[in-house]
Amino acid sequence: MIGSKKQASLIALAASLASGAAHAQQALPTIEVGATPLRSTSRPSPTVAAAPAVRPAGPAPAPAPAPYISPLVTYQVPASVHVVDSREIANSRKFNLGEALQRTAPGVAINDVGGNPSFPEVDYRGFVASPFAGVPQGLAVFQNGVRINEMWGDTVNWDLIPSVAIDRIAIETGNPLYGLNAIGGAIVLDMKNGFTWQGSELDIRGGSFRRRQGVFQYGRKIADFAIYAAGEASGDSGYRYFSGSQIKRFYGDIGYRAESVEIHANATLGSNHFGASGPSPVELVAVDKSSTYTTPQTYKNQVMMFDLNGVVDVSPTTRLLGDIHYRGYNQARVDGNTTEFECEGGEDFCTTGDGQPTSVPNFFNTGDELIRGPALGAIDRTWTKINTLGFTGQLNNTDKILGFPNRFTVGVNLEHGYTGFKANQELGIINADYTVTGFNYFTNEPAAGIAPVNLNVSNYYFGAYALDALDLTDQLTVTGGLRYNRASVQMYDNVGTALNSTHIFDHINPMGGLTYKITPQIAAFASYSVANRAPTPLELGCSDPNRPCVIDAFLVADPPLKQVTSNTIDMGLRGGFRPAEALPDMLGRLPGTVQWSAGIFRTNVFDDILSIPSQIVGRGYFTNAGNTVRQGVELSMRYADERMWAYMNYTLTDAYFNSQNILGSPNNPAVVAVGSTGVMVNPGATLPSIARHRFKTGVDYAMTPKWKVGGDFVYATGPYLAGDWANQFGTLSPYGILNLRTSYDITPYLQLYALIENVTNTRARSFGTFFETNAINFVNFYNPKMVSVGPPTAFYAGMKWNFDAEPTGLMAWAPN
Repeated sequence: MIGSKKQASLIALAASLASGAAHAQQALPTIEVGATPLRSTSRPSPTVAAAPAVRPAGPAPAPAPAPYISPLVTYQVPASVHVVDSREIANSRKFNLGEALQRTAPGVAINDVGGNPSFPEVDYRGFVASPFAGVPQGLAVFQNGVRINEMWGDTVNWDLIPSVAIDRIAIETGNPLYGLNAIGGAIVLDMKNGFTWQGSELDIRGGSFRRRQGVFQYGRKIADFAIYAAGEASGDSGYRYFSGSQIKRFYGDIGYRAESVEIHANATLGSNHFGASGPSPVELVAVDKSSTYTTPQTYKNQVMMFDLNGVVDVSPTTRLLGDIHYRGYNQARVDGNTTEFECEGGEDFCTTGDGQPTSVPNFFNTGDELIRGPALGAIDRTWTKINTLGFTGQLNNTDKILGFPNRFTVGVNLEHGYTGFKANQELGIINADYTVTGFNYFTNEPAAGIAPVNLNVSNYYFGAYALDALDLTDQLTVTGGLRYNRASVQMYDNVGTALNSTHIFDHINPMGGLTYKITPQIAAFASYSVANRAPTPLELGCSDPNRPCVIDAFLVADPPLKQVTSNTIDMGLRGGFRPAEALPDMLGRLPGTVQWSAGIFRTNVFDDILSIPSQIVGRGYFTNAGNTVRQGVELSMRYADERMWAYMNYTLTDAYFNSQNILGSPNNPAVVAVGSTGVMVNPGATLPSIARHRFKTGVDYAMTPKWKVGGDFVYATGPYLAGDWANQFGTLSPYGILNLRTSYDITPYLQLYALIENVTNTRARSFGTFFETNAINFVNFYNPKMVSVGPPTAFYAGMKWNFDAEPTGLMAWAPN
């Protein structure tokens, strides 16, 4: 069966070598994720040893116990890899993937930029995969081998990923073979199929914030075929004003498996609508933590993705893999803001913030400059439509070289994306509750960079790669790889000619690494790798500080940006042991196993692209901001036996500037005080919005075979505010979130459960920035800081029906 033969993997460069797979730039042809231990796409059925034909005449001598071998030691990956499987995701009881990762995965934190858990900005080691246009991205995210960073701005829409359908997640660093934008690493999602999951399951839940939620999944194997389907729907009013969510998403897979071939066709569908409240002034938050500032801020996301992938064994040592996919993505965004237009009484026309004349009428001209009219605001609307088609072909070979076991992979990948982007701005009135009501006047001020946009973008991404892993001894494996990336971005302005441009970026990314098995319980790893990130169309269209943009709402003709390059050093130790064997006197009551890892990392980024706020209200631009560094320490440990599962991990992330630069920060009090245009940033200054310390722990325990209890705790230190480049105004407060859960199995098929999230009602502040305090004429704020406030204590209860399916709730980790 191919399920028992297949050794391909979508994990690290070395993992792919160790298992005979490689990674494509935008699409990876296999649907599996290497884990601990590595497994195939379709898990082989458990085998039962045949009974002996003749009973021995006398008692046989007891065999000597075999020495314990940690699966992490046999894991030939010369880089850090963290794997979270479906049981851990289900055990966290989180509907949103980002929150599930924050609770369990080392180094992951959520920047609560939007005030909505359905719209998380995932931070790993100081690099982000964010759904917000205008945030420079540093992580590549793959679903079933398909890169799902949207081509317009490399954003990642976590809300469109059906979490119940995820079989396994691998977070991996130092691997350039994942292609563009993996400078901080890659998050690889391996989805379920009918060969890996069978049964029926229904889960419904309700609770705080008017939450109502339903989830189902169904899997079945029929001879050589298998089907799998999963759907999720959720609605709530949100924990902040105007932050409610309506989410619907579906995933389905049809598979065929024969002696030497396996093929899968799958589809992902989603249609979501939600509010993202964004940060609020600290003076408003002090009065009401649910407050919002200038709204509406709404998003409507839709996706339709189809993927066909397969593998063929052409010989016992050679395998051919292929993938072809289509992804269609639509987004409609509405964003209420203050406006840079200033309309003084007695003037017929408004001016820009820097006093430049415009043709915008002064609708509220009172004839007296001392009499204020209503507060003028704006509603920015954008429409983004992206169609992507990709293909990958790959050849794996495991023939020996001079008698040494060897894995060689070569492949090519081609990805084409076509984007249609439109934007306009409607002027409006800012009401007393900070909502903005439009009055049907649409701005068209090309000189000020505020005019309707109608832009088409064509992207071509090409990658070619070759890699090899050679076992020099039973203990030592040497890994080497090389990848060539080429990115072409062509922009076509449908209104004028200002945005017409063509950009080409290419780069060669080498890597090398080794793993060494010190003992059956301990292994060492080390690697060096190079990666690159081409500027996105959004960044290329908004990079002139003299003509800043309302991020993606209004683009102007700008100077070109350099591509970002990086090199990463990753090294450490990993292994496992049985506590009862290692320390029988102290830990003899712990019958399970411990798996652990300890490592250090350093990523040097050159010509890093940052989003810089402008002196004009609500505007910004992208710039190459010199060199930056993310380095630190990562520790992880897990324990599991038949009654208990526990974990603990810690990450220190030291992220700082490594070159001198002057960066704009118009609402920074230090800049306002001296009348400067920017802040001098010296080497060593900490990068804003990145938590330095991240600690998390959790445990689940079976009080009885039917009753389980558990909880988890997440702690992070507060980062510097966005725009505080020189670290002059202190960090946000650290926070710790405690969550508790319990479940009771009424029957083998029916389970009741309850959750208490944020038991101590800690209102976490994980993101903050500066704003203009006098932007609204009917209120004067004194503190220029604004923050996003996390959710309060929440209660949920639900029930799960499970019919002949694999366990997915508490105690799902227990061995069969």
